[in-house]
Amino acid sequence: MKLKRRHFLKRSEVKRLSEELHSSLGAAISLEDVEVAFTQDDDEVYFHRGQPLLIRKRGRLFPSLKSLLDGLFTLPEVVVDMGAVPHVTNGADVMLPGIRTVNGSVRAGSLVVVVDEKHGKPIAVGESLLDAEAIKAGGRGKAVKNLHWIGDEYWLLAKAE
Repeated sequence: MKLKRRHFLKRSEVKRLSEELHSSLGAAISLEDVEVAFTQDDDEVYFHRGQPLLIRKRGRLFPSLKSLLDGLFTLPEVVVDMGAVPHVTNGADVMLPGIRTVNGSVRAGSLVVVVDEKHGKPIAVGESLLDAEAIKAGGRGKAVKNLHWIGDEYWLLAKAE
């Protein structure tokens, strides 16, 4: 992925981003020395100390996997079986039959982190399409729309830095 332009945020931009983070994710972190980069698709990637911190894709702001792995943010978890891992890490949406458990308050439209059942490590960030009760009930169909996964273009930005 090529970045069109990149610059450090102004204080007013940092303040707006902090307020948005607090209202959408309930997170309050220090956002000093944050850079924003724009992709060819006009998505935004926010970097802190050279590592992707946040991603705004089609207007939706969510934490990067790197920031989740570093413990900067927490999201409700959707735990998938090991058979689903290769599909999710290739960008597939999470299907109901592959889900083992749900941890946290999951509502339709909310952000979730997808973790594998063996190691409990984040493998994707997605938008839940169903409430936790519907996911736990099982069945067929999509449960989580995959937004960012290990090995995607945003993940590779962390490796490139």
